[in-house]
Amino acid sequence: MKLPVEGWPEAAGQGRVGVVRRVVLLALRDLRLEVRDRSGLLSVLAFFAVMLFIMALALGPEEEPLRRAAPGVLWVALAFGSTLLSTRAFALEVEEGTLDDLLLAPGGKEWIYFGKLLFQMLLLLPLAVLALLMAAGLFYLPLERLFPLFLTLVLGVLGYASVATFYAGLLARLRGREVLLPLLLFSLVVPVVLASVRATTGLVEGLPLGEVSPWWQLLAVFDVVYLTASALLFPVVMEG
Repeated sequence: MKLPVEGWPEAAGQGRVGVVRRVVLLALRDLRLEVRDRSGLLSVLAFFAVMLFIMALALGPEEEPLRRAAPGVLWVALAFGSTLLSTRAFALEVEEGTLDDLLLAPGGKEWIYFGKLLFQMLLLLPLAVLALLMAAGLFYLPLERLFPLFLTLVLGVLGYASVATFYAGLLARLRGREVLLPLLLFSLVVPVVLASVRATTGLVEGLPLGEVSPWWQLLAVFDVVYLTASALLFPVVMEG
């Protein structure tokens, strides 16, 4: 099946509204195809369930050790599970030979990056919420501060996805990209994962939001830096 990309220039219009429309159309198209296929989503859900269940069994039945370990286990599971989906950001274009069609669309190429990033966010955030609920059931994770936990998920997933989308595009045409992506990705996203773990730990331990907010600020800084650098470099690496 040929992916419907030939109409991007006409559907996009002109100016900023046209660019935003391109981004949204690309993200929704990829999301629809991914949900229809379901194999990637089911594999990540299975990975979350198996990993969290095994770690809960390994740590024993005591509530306190499980609760202390929950933030680290949750974010390690999210990091590895998200990597499984990251290669799929450009997989359909490579398989169908439509990546060049996207690159030949008039205008800059940053919209492709932001469309793929939005696709990753729409895919990863619901999965991250499901992983949080699994961790709450298996690790006695309190959910009273649900909104601050969700904010941590958004900031952490955005930082991770911004780098993952960039590297997925960089490695899209290479063989063995599934092996290379984690090697390149984990070296850059370690600060994001660590800050997310510390913010989640503070919320689980009931610390005041004022003591947790520096970790949110650090995550926001990493998000801005990664997002800006990736958006600026993406056209260069895709056209190079």
